[in-house]
Amino acid sequence: MLYAGCDWSDRWLDVAVLDRPGSVLGETRIIYADAPDPVARYKEFLAPLGRRWRGAITGIEDVGILFARSLAASGLQVVHVDPTRAARHRAAFGTSKTDRADARLIASMTLAGESRPVVLNSPEAEALRVVAHAHRAAVEDRAEALHALRAGLMRIWPAAVSAWPAGVGGLRSAQARAVLSAAPSPRSAAGLDRKRLGAILKATGRTRTVEDEAERLRMIFCRPVMLLDPHVEDAEAVRIRHHLAVLDQAVERTDVLARELEQRYAAHPYHQLVSRLPGIGTTLGAELLAEIGDQPVERFGNGRSLAAYAGASPVTWS
Repeated sequence: MLYAGCDWSDRWLDVAVLDRPGSVLGETRIIYADAPDPVARYKEFLAPLGRRWRGAITGIEDVGILFARSLAASGLQVVHVDPTRAARHRAAFGTSKTDRADARLIASMTLAGESRPVVLNSPEAEALRVVAHAHRAAVEDRAEALHALRAGLMRIWPAAVSAWPAGVGGLRSAQARAVLSAAPSPRSAAGLDRKRLGAILKATGRTRTVEDEAERLRMIFCRPVMLLDPHVEDAEAVRIRHHLAVLDQAVERTDVLARELEQRYAAHPYHQLVSRLPGIGTTLGAELLAEIGDQPVERFGNGRSLAAYAGASPVTWS
């Protein structure tokens, strides 16, 4: 059995391999630019070191990088070494912080069993996890774009911020974005009549109480407000249109990922089990299944470990 430690960076991988007694059998650096397939290069490096090199255990601090995931998919055993614990070992031993030294340290911790085995989920669960993370990032980008639009409106036209209540989506709603695209400044909004506002609302898909909503917006836009110089207001309107374009793209991307997430969640074999939990909707259920995976017993062992992973386990501070 071989015990390998891998220290990764953006440009290369440093690898150190130990045998069971702890002797260093070999060290190498795999540079991404020189190795189109680092996994194949890694296997070529292991092959001459031992007769049973296919039973090697590779320790790495970040098992989410492409090299670790591809290595595990190729059949080799990969274990996770906690970076915080590795830093404590480094400080206790007085080891210098270099890539080569870190690879040796990770290999020695792998040999000592100070690691956690990586339990692979099914390809369906891994794909769901990727889409769930992308959807979560898109939601964060949407919120950031919405805050930027709100801040821009507060600089030039505070009345527009509260023109659409939160119950209908606020500034994120399709109606608000369509109206602001047509009139991004108070002077341009004051020039919109009820007929023009009604046409904009119908274009967004609204079919009920269109005239009432158009009249409500017209009354808001006709109220006296603080005005800037027309040249400055036009420049601020350019900024608002830019924020609207970013928000439109963020909303569209979030909606597309939400549909993709729903489809993959519904197609997973554990969908019926997770969806029966009280208070669990489509998005939350997909997030839970993506994070827990479809190998919960092998990965966590019991409910206490799962609660600790989720941050719901009580911890005593004194």
